[in-house]
Amino acid sequence: MSAALDARAAREAAHWMMRLQGGELDAAAQQGLARWRAAHPDHETAWQRAEQVCRTFGMLPPPLAMPLSRQVLDRPARAQRRAILKTLAVLIVAGPAGWAMLRVAPWQAWTADLRTATGEIRHLTLADGSGLSLNTASAADVAFGASLRLVQLRGGEIHVATSPDPLGRPFIVRTSNGSIRALGTRFTVRQDDSLLGARTHVAVSQGAVEVRPAEGRPVTVRAGWQASFDETAAGAPQPLAPHAAAWLKGLLYADDTPLEQVLAQLARYRHGVVRCDPAVARLRVSGVYQLRDTDALLALLQASLPIRVRRHGRWWISVEPA
Repeated sequence: MSAALDARAAREAAHWMMRLQGGELDAAAQQGLARWRAAHPDHETAWQRAEQVCRTFGMLPPPLAMPLSRQVLDRPARAQRRAILKTLAVLIVAGPAGWAMLRVAPWQAWTADLRTATGEIRHLTLADGSGLSLNTASAADVAFGASLRLVQLRGGEIHVATSPDPLGRPFIVRTSNGSIRALGTRFTVRQDDSLLGARTHVAVSQGAVEVRPAEGRPVTVRAGWQASFDETAAGAPQPLAPHAAAWLKGLLYADDTPLEQVLAQLARYRHGVVRCDPAVARLRVSGVYQLRDTDALLALLQASLPIRVRRHGRWWISVEPA
């Protein structure tokens, strides 16, 4: 585990890192940073973790790393800057051992055209009449041009229902692993990011799609099938799980599903960590649950199974034997 770190030192390190990325540190300010790092062991630890965060998750996006003087009249940019400062400080405190639990989206997601908060589901109609839905904690950019309809998935999960295009433009969803070309269809794309790398999952409910890894051969996935891929190759298509797109209606379906899988889905719709004790992980769950109230969902599970839901502060829940 990472050594405990003072939250104030983490916030100060985040501020220094933002200034450095924005080109705001002249010679005098760089000396000030050096003095701050030397003033206390926590300062140096926080700074080293800030550097490691940037190496692991990518450097700060240029629009948000710009000097403060250029953002004085730009309130959205200032708000995004504050959000990045807060998130960067959280990552610094957590350290490498905690990053895998925080489900952090890529830096680019904070400046995406479309975003949803944790627990939010959003439905939109695009300029061509196609439908686009964003699942919890998701982000995407939309760029329709003369020859292409493009959706860039920055993080999370989306569902696309394409409409015929009078201009004959292809509809492409792009992720960090490659691209998905719609062939008159309804489909879901989810990008999973972790410290081990990114992977894209595609599930087709109508029509078909062509999955093209960035460095691999294309694979066609037809209605009723799903597949996943990284930059180099796509796995063989598998039968689509029942109710795979239930989240579009704000629902979670369980049909003799292991409790640990139900809790993993629930955890995507709430802040913090939901831990499942191995002693109850294989309990079977059946039912239809509303995702808009995860506390009520946990209460229903506790009432119907021999489990106890324990809360450790605001952000940590353990599901244990009753």
